[in-house]
Amino acid sequence: MQDILRNNAEDKQQARAWAFGLGLTAYISIVMMLGGSGGDEVETDMILQMDPVFLLAIQGIASTFMFVGVPLLFIGIALKVPIREFFPNVSWTTAGLTILISISFMVVNSAIGEWNMNLDFGNSDFAEWARRSEDQLKVLTEHLTDFTSTSHFILALVVVAIIPAIGEELLFRGLIQNMFTKAFANPHIAIWITGFIFAAIHMQFFGVMPRMLLGVLFGYLYHWSGKLSVAMIGHLVNNGLALIAIYLAQKDVVEVSPEQMEQAAPWPAVLVFAAISFFLIRAFYKKFQHA
Repeated sequence: MQDILRNNAEDKQQARAWAFGLGLTAYISIVMMLGGSGGDEVETDMILQMDPVFLLAIQGIASTFMFVGVPLLFIGIALKVPIREFFPNVSWTTAGLTILISISFMVVNSAIGEWNMNLDFGNSDFAEWARRSEDQLKVLTEHLTDFTSTSHFILALVVVAIIPAIGEELLFRGLIQNMFTKAFANPHIAIWITGFIFAAIHMQFFGVMPRMLLGVLFGYLYHWSGKLSVAMIGHLVNNGLALIAIYLAQKDVVEVSPEQMEQAAPWPAVLVFAAISFFLIRAFYKKFQHA
């Protein structure tokens, strides 16, 4: 990974890492809470009456500013690090291996997602709020992905897959993970903490575990390779394939319902793909260990 604090004096690097890391964490927490799915039914009904293409366009503009624009300004002005250093060349072999890892891990993660979705938090106020938020987000997602045209699908692909793949990886892995690595002097602690923050700020507590593990996976791929583009490719595959499946289902090309997409893959498939994921990740690790 990049030494993004190299322009600071050595004795101040760890303190600045803590300050920058916690500051960025606070920033994304505020952003996600302001734009979270915790609104009441009236707000949800109002949103459902709005054009989904318009909503996607607004979301795309906001996401670009918050997750791409602000981090780029921070990197260039506060850290004085050339942005090109975050985007070294990635070989076709590395890109292909990343895609295969992401696809196989999606199958494994489906089992963890179904387990997380069925967790019982009791009758607490938190459990009621979390379930209501989850249900409202599901309704909103279905509204945004009820594709009325090919251009609607392409816009969704840009807003839901491409912009988050670039912006969230730049912010979480590129900045926060690097800063916590310097702060803790331990990349593994940094990867897991960043993965937890990545999951928690999405405000979806019935999906926090699979999202955290996904963030950890991206974190290790970036740590081992030193190529942030690798994490972006994995993120793009994860979000993009889900949208493509929804679009093809609506076109009757494949037979899959939204409910089926939330279910875990059959356990034999999960076990097979767990083994495949292990060997692919091991191959990725060895590739860069000997680079």
